[in-house]
Amino acid sequence: MALKDLLQLGNNLSKKQGLSEERIAAQIPNVRKVVSYWREYPDVFVDFMKGPDSTFNLFFYQRIFLRIVMRCRYVYAVFPRAYSKSFLSILALIIRCILFPNAHLFISTGGKEQSAAIVRAKVEEICCLIPSFHNEIDWSPGKSTTAKDQIRYTFKNGSVMQNVAANERSRGLRFHGGLLEECVTIPQQILNEILIPLMNVSRYVNGKFKPEEVLNKSQIYVTTAGYKNTFSYEKLIQILVNQIINPKEAFILGGSWRVPVLEKLLDKNFVRDLKNDGTFNEASFAREYESEWSGDAENSFFSSEKFDKHRVLLQPEYEYSKRSGKDAYYLLSVDVGRLKCTTEIMIFKVTPQAQGSSRKTLVNIFTIEAEHFGIQAIAIKKLFKKYNARICVVDANGLGVGLVDFLVLDQEDEEGNLLENWGVENDDDNTYRKFRTNDTIIDAMYIIKANAPINTEAHTYAQTQLSSGKVRFLIDENQAKLKLMTTKMGQAMSIEKRADYLRPFTLTTILREQMLNLVEENEGVNIILKQSSRGIKKDKFSAFEYGLYHIKKEEDRNRKRKTRNIADMMFYTPA
Repeated sequence: MALKDLLQLGNNLSKKQGLSEERIAAQIPNVRKVVSYWREYPDVFVDFMKGPDSTFNLFFYQRIFLRIVMRCRYVYAVFPRAYSKSFLSILALIIRCILFPNAHLFISTGGKEQSAAIVRAKVEEICCLIPSFHNEIDWSPGKSTTAKDQIRYTFKNGSVMQNVAANERSRGLRFHGGLLEECVTIPQQILNEILIPLMNVSRYVNGKFKPEEVLNKSQIYVTTAGYKNTFSYEKLIQILVNQIINPKEAFILGGSWRVPVLEKLLDKNFVRDLKNDGTFNEASFAREYESEWSGDAENSFFSSEKFDKHRVLLQPEYEYSKRSGKDAYYLLSVDVGRLKCTTEIMIFKVTPQAQGSSRKTLVNIFTIEAEHFGIQAIAIKKLFKKYNARICVVDANGLGVGLVDFLVLDQEDEEGNLLENWGVENDDDNTYRKFRTNDTIIDAMYIIKANAPINTEAHTYAQTQLSSGKVRFLIDENQAKLKLMTTKMGQAMSIEKRADYLRPFTLTTILREQMLNLVEENEGVNIILKQSSRGIKKDKFSAFEYGLYHIKKEEDRNRKRKTRNIADMMFYTPA
C-alpha cells in the first residue's frame, strides 16, 4: 500500500462513524498494514501521534536512530553527551510498547534510583511533547507507579515498561527486551549473568509464540565510550561481528559532539571551554565527546587492570584526618609547571606495615594553573599545613629550581598569615642552609633531580607497587557520580558544585590515562618511559612517581636501621 493511501486511510478512520463489530473487523487488515508500516517507520508514527499543531519535530539523526532500533534485534549506540540518547531510547521503548501489545520491556543503569529518575524524567518530557502518548498509558491506581526507585508504566494494550536494578535482586524476572543505559558502568558479572538473561522469553500473540519477531530478546545498549579492556567493549565487538554476518539482525551506531552542536543541542563554546579547562584530558574528551574507546597503549608499561582493581577509595581527603593510624603520615609530591604547563600536586597518605612496604593511598590531586612561582609556593605551603604533611617532594630539574627558591623563603598568604620557610632534607652541599631562620620547618622539602638511574629505579618501584596492590586510588568518576546522585545532597547540587566534587576522581582518571600511555624503551640498563601519544601529557605521572620514589628511599633507610645489630660493632668477647 502506498504512503498516500495509508494517510488517506488514517483520515477516514478519524471520521465519526457508528461502530459495530462487523465494521471494526472489516478494518483490521488495513490497521495491520498501518501498524506494520509504523513499526518500520516509527518516526512517521511520532509525527502522526503528535498532531499537526505540535511544534515538536525530530531531527534527521533521531529519525535514523528510531528506525534502526525498531528494525533490529540488537543495537549498540555509542553517543556523546547532549546527544539526547536517553530521550530517544525511552521514546523507542514507548513506541514498542504501543505497537506491540503485551510487550514487557525494562530499563537498567548502574543504579536503580538513577534509572528510575531517568525514566521518570524522560517519560514526563515525552508525554508533555506528545500528549497522545500520555493517553496510551493506564494511569489508574495500581497500574502505573512512579516511586523513588521503582518505575512501572502499564499501557492500555497490556504492555509494561519498568526499571530494574543492576544487582542480584533482579534474578528470575523475565522480559521480551530491554534497554541498558550507560552499560559501561554496569559490572561485567551483573550484565552477563543477570541482565542479559532477563530477555529470554518471546511475546505471546493470538495464542502463539513468535520467536522470530524483532521485539523478542531485543537488546539496546546506549552509552558513552569507555575502555577497550571491558565486557561492554567485548559486547560491542560481538554485535559488530553479528552485523557483518546478519545485517538485518544487528546494528552499531556512533556519533560525536559535532552532531548535537549542528542541531543546537550543545553549545560550541561549551566544547571550547572544556578543552581550555585545567583538567582537560585528551583521552577523556575522546571518550566523552568523540565516542572513541580508550585502552592501554600497545606494550604499555603499566596495567590498566591492576590500576582499576585498586580504585577503591570512595572519598578524597581535603585535610589531615585524625582517623589515620598513629604511624601514618601525609606526603606531597610536586611536578613543576610554568607558562603553558600546570603544576601537579599529589597527596599521599602513607601507612607503614609491620611486614613489607607501606600502603600508599593517593587521597587527592591538585592542579595549579601557570601562575607565578611565588603564588604557587603559597598554595603548596597552605596544602602542606592543611594535611600536616611530613615532607614535600619537589622536582628541581629545570623550572623547579624557581619554585624551590620561593619555598625556602618566608611568605604571607592573602590574609597576612606567615607561611614559614622550608628546610631541605637532602641539602648536601648546603645550598639552602643560608635561608634558614628560627621559623624554618626543618626537612620539610626533598629535592629530586632525576637522571636515568633514578628514573629507572622509580619506574620499577612504581610498577611493582601497583602490581602488588600497595597503592590505592579514588574510584572512577562515573561511579562517584552514580553514588552522589543517589543522595539528596547530590541531587540538589549545582552543575558547578558537582564538577568540583568530582574533580579529584576525574584527575585520578587523567593520571590513569597518562600511565597507560607510557611504553618502555631501554638504553643499556636504564628504563626509559616514552609517551605513545604525544598529545597525552605525563606531568601527573611524574608527580605521582616522585612521591613513590621518596617513600621507597624512606623505607630503605628504615629497613637498614632495623637490620643493624649492636653486637656486630663489638670487637671483644664478653667475659
